[in-house]
Amino acid sequence: MSTGLSLSKKLTILSLAAIAMVSGFWLAKYLTAPQSLELPQIHGSFVNPPRQLVVPELTKHTGEAFTNEDLKGRWTLVFFGYTYCPDICPITMNVLAQAKKQAPADFPQVIFVSVDPDRDTVELVRGYVEYFDPAFIGVTGDEQMIQALTLQTSVVYMKVPGASGNKGDYLVDHSSSVLLINPAGQLAAFLKAPHTPSGIVDSVAKVKAFY
Repeated sequence: MSTGLSLSKKLTILSLAAIAMVSGFWLAKYLTAPQSLELPQIHGSFVNPPRQLVVPELTKHTGEAFTNEDLKGRWTLVFFGYTYCPDICPITMNVLAQAKKQAPADFPQVIFVSVDPDRDTVELVRGYVEYFDPAFIGVTGDEQMIQALTLQTSVVYMKVPGASGNKGDYLVDHSSSVLLINPAGQLAAFLKAPHTPSGIVDSVAKVKAFY
């Protein structure tokens, strides 16, 4: 697989990295400061003011491009994981599916973003997300583009070699939070693990009511 990047991709990564640096500094200040008493209690933390996201070149499980328009006009829950994940990913995806069943009709759309694009093909991601809910959206793509998105969202992940030492034998340690995006395509809250259907429903309702 070629490791060369087009000029447009390089410019995209550089500009998104700059946004991520500013966002990371802001997030560090926010998380170390006491939250306003006016903010309702949720199972996680508000991002206040919300942080604008710029979606890089990625692909949905349908084969269509994943763009900023996919995050606009509705609330969205985003979870970063991978299809080979043995525990936290299937558990979290199942919780999100159960939360959707318990919630009102306007429950946010759910997007699963792979942090293992080397193995998670469009076809594999399609089968994975549709297993939990046919309406769920899966996203994968170029490794550098995935990194560009995780930098903006303060999501951390890294490969951990497996016991065999083979190149394809590895796990991926990654953030377990679910991100809540508002209809303007802005990061509005982090919902922390452990997740429960009722906790997701309650936190989403409180964040939506606040904004």
